Amino acid sequence: MYIDRILAPIETLGPGRRLVIWTKGCTKHCPHCANPELWDTAAAKEYSVSDIVTIIRNVYRETKFDGITISGGDPLEQKEDILTLLERVQDLTEDILVYTGYTLEELERLWTEDEIRRLKQYISVLIDGPYIDTQNETDVVLRGSANQRILYFKEKQKDAYEVYLSEGRKIQNVMMGDKLISVGIHNRKGECS
Repeated sequence: MYIDRILAPIETLGPGRRLVIWTKGCTKHCPHCANPELWDTAAAKEYSVSDIVTIIRNVYRETKFDGITISGGDPLEQKEDILTLLERVQDLTEDILVYTGYTLEELERLWTEDEIRRLKQYISVLIDGPYIDTQNETDVVLRGSANQRILYFKEKQKDAYEVYLSEGRKIQNVMMGDKLISVGIHNRKGECS
């Protein structure tokens, strides 16, 4: 599985303290994407799902996170690996949020019924749809652009998300080695919140 980074605790990509995974690989190439460096997997190191699960469990022992967010790139372009990963971390949290540039309807055409069933079983929230820069509005929380939808597969998580959404966009700066990483949903270039 192609992973770029795993950070925790993050409080800007979903409610509570979260572990966030950024996958590599995306064929959508949305103009003005926030993470174009995550499109290509050519030079990326590949990790086994077992190794990633071990990392997540080690982080959980040290930093009890409330939820997991998986972004990218597009994590759903690594379908089998992501479904296996999601299944193997179910016992750590009931709140798993996944971002994808595909709409649910596109996934339903591309994936089998069983794969869609598993996705809906393993995650609580899916944010779907491509990023559209002209629809990046400052009042659109947790999504990069207004066309993207927040789809709840576990209704009991909805209240926590509604509270989170009411607080507006958030940015968290984190040091990763010698790099400063700005985590959250950013406004369009040149806009302030």
